[in-house]
Amino acid sequence: MSVASVAATPPHRTRGILLYSLAIFLLAVMDASAKWLTHGYPVGEIIFFRSLFALPILLVLGLRHSSAPARLLATAQPWRHLLRGMVVMLTIVTFFMALRHLPLATVTVITLANPIFMLLLGLFWLGEPVGRQQWLAVGLGLIGVLVVCGLSGLQFNAYSLLAVASALSYALATLLTRQLSAHDSPATIALLGTLLMLLFSALSAGRDWQWPGLADWLVLLLLGLSGGLANFVNALSLRDVPLSAVAPLEYSILLWAAALGYFFFAEMPGMSTWLGGALIIASGVVVARAKH
Repeated sequence: MSVASVAATPPHRTRGILLYSLAIFLLAVMDASAKWLTHGYPVGEIIFFRSLFALPILLVLGLRHSSAPARLLATAQPWRHLLRGMVVMLTIVTFFMALRHLPLATVTVITLANPIFMLLLGLFWLGEPVGRQQWLAVGLGLIGVLVVCGLSGLQFNAYSLLAVASALSYALATLLTRQLSAHDSPATIALLGTLLMLLFSALSAGRDWQWPGLADWLVLLLLGLSGGLANFVNALSLRDVPLSAVAPLEYSILLWAAALGYFFFAEMPGMSTWLGGALIIASGVVVARAKH
């Protein structure tokens, strides 16, 4: 049975949608776990344990689905992997630093603008054409980011610029991933990226690092497992349903972020977050429709 026919079967399609929704929830759990830890531990230490706990899951999945397990870490483009690893590290560092100072929902909203940055990077780096609808999306998205950041006369917090930097570097990492995927398997890219993050974060060890208590060990484990499982569940979902059918569900992470922020951090998103988020989501929908 072909992939197209499987995706068209209602039971499989429903399962794919549910799995993709679960992956989005797991990502929100990972973000909330990271925010919980940023108030007591250095960012480098959090990234280290995140990578350490995610590594076994990625390794098992990579060995299970690889046709040549012995060459799982082999690549002909080590320098591009190194560059991607540095960019991913920058993405996570800026994201975690923003989480330390801003509400979870606010940071989540800003990072949802990454499709806009991917569009702009594709134009200036790869020379990809951009139509009028896509330029409209860029305008909507940038206005939304400005509203959330407070540059429209609302309350401004400079830490929101860290979230913008995280969205921008994430878009760059996505482009690098797309280039690497022409030569390496997803398992190779994920494993090498995780190993590089483990190395970079270990090199940042200093006197600020501290041994976690029992409760924080559980949160660190939740952080790594939710991130690793999110990738696995996401891959499973896309076997049953095309990405174009579930891509809008990605924006449900804002609702999860708002709920988790409220229950665990007593955060209530302001009007600027919801208004800017609506503009950013609208821009993402325009981009998706234009690509389709």
